[in-house]
Amino acid sequence: MDAFLSSVSDIAVIRLADVLIKNGFIVTMGEDKKIIPKGDVHIVDDKIAEIGDGLKVPDPEYIVDAEHHLVMPGFVNAHSHLQQYFRGVYELMGDFFETNLPLEGYRRPEQMETLGLASCAEFIYGGNTTSMLIYTYPDGYAKSVAKAGNRCMIAGDIEHVDLEKLKHNEFVYLSDKRDAAVKRAKNLYHNWHGKAEGRITTLMCPKAPDMALPDVYEECKEFANEHDLRMTTHLSQSQREYRQVKKQYGKTPPQHLYDMGMMDDKLSGAHLTYATAKDIGLVQKTGMAILHCHSVESPLIDWLDMGIPVGLGTDDYFHDMLDLVRKQRNGVMTRAGKTGGYLGMINNSRASARPSFYDMLELATIGGAKALGIDSEVGSLEVGKKADVITIDLMNPYLIPTRDPVTSVFLYGTPGDIDNVICDGKFLKKDGWLTTINTHKALLDAQKTCDQIIDKFFDEHPDQKKVWEKMSQTE
Repeated sequence: MDAFLSSVSDIAVIRLADVLIKNGFIVTMGEDKKIIPKGDVHIVDDKIAEIGDGLKVPDPEYIVDAEHHLVMPGFVNAHSHLQQYFRGVYELMGDFFETNLPLEGYRRPEQMETLGLASCAEFIYGGNTTSMLIYTYPDGYAKSVAKAGNRCMIAGDIEHVDLEKLKHNEFVYLSDKRDAAVKRAKNLYHNWHGKAEGRITTLMCPKAPDMALPDVYEECKEFANEHDLRMTTHLSQSQREYRQVKKQYGKTPPQHLYDMGMMDDKLSGAHLTYATAKDIGLVQKTGMAILHCHSVESPLIDWLDMGIPVGLGTDDYFHDMLDLVRKQRNGVMTRAGKTGGYLGMINNSRASARPSFYDMLELATIGGAKALGIDSEVGSLEVGKKADVITIDLMNPYLIPTRDPVTSVFLYGTPGDIDNVICDGKFLKKDGWLTTINTHKALLDAQKTCDQIIDKFFDEHPDQKKVWEKMSQTE
């Protein structure tokens, strides 16, 4: 039976105080970019105690034989949402403002723990030991993370636009909606920051400069400074945002935030798809990080050459970081071929092709940790850091034989190849089986909840239902 679809009845976190992962192809993602072709990682409690070749560990409590495995830090998914629960609708209809945003309004707080647990299963199955997640009703998701054992930075999504009117390009800002969203975000901090053995932390998130007025940003900034929190926001993510901010303030979205004093090294901005060269200069000047998702047309190499911290996030798609890194690198190569110049030269020279496969996996681990300001704790395999480790089984015809496991995993690896996921020193996936979640039940409960949400949306939006029926050929 497939491990992911198993129906384990007795679910419990596997707590082991002394774990030795031995004989693996170790990719540390540390500053020295050290790779140990046949090495060991020794975990004591929640920390990495030793890394090396042929470690002498007397009588470890548990041994993972990682021969023919790649061993690396867990993925740091730097920007994500839970909208993947609209699969089979959003992909077919494809309109963020007509479909996705209005659908958000049909989810209720009491549904979030059910949806959240299935989402945790997805994160863990794919090796995402850490994720930064933005959600309208974050409390239920925090409860799921506490149960599931993964690590998460969570933000309450603060926007106060009438989403029904927004479909017709009308921006109407609702004060009651604003107040409720700000209250949820602050309560999230008071109720959850530092909880679940420190695995849950919080940050503030005004949704975007077109979806939240300046006073929201200012209040979030004041609260973040008071409690030493980071901030994140969507920025230059759509043409609609660009036009609205230009109309309201006569500036680009990044210039608008810069002039308000929002941009600094504690802010991360997702997407920057429609940022100008001057905008990116402001990002570089202030130390702000960019959270790069599925907009493959963005100038990733330029951002990296400018020294801008960049993390990768799956956004509201399925949370497969291996799929994301491949997509991003292919986007860079395609853009390079069309642009010509030095990018074209890079693309045409295999010896100097950038970013390398290793570089992309680095962005998905330590890069995300740096962008979120948590690189002292996670993102690489180094002594003293949190024991967030994944092992990838190379023993299948798609990955082996190979001369370079990094290349094989980057090009051909899938979440199903990740057989062990350790977060905070605890097994969340062991030998291919999730250990903290009854996956079968979690997925079926989420399916039932999503059907209820989508049915209600279609009942009240028959025009959208007709579009879906036509696209899905279910008329």
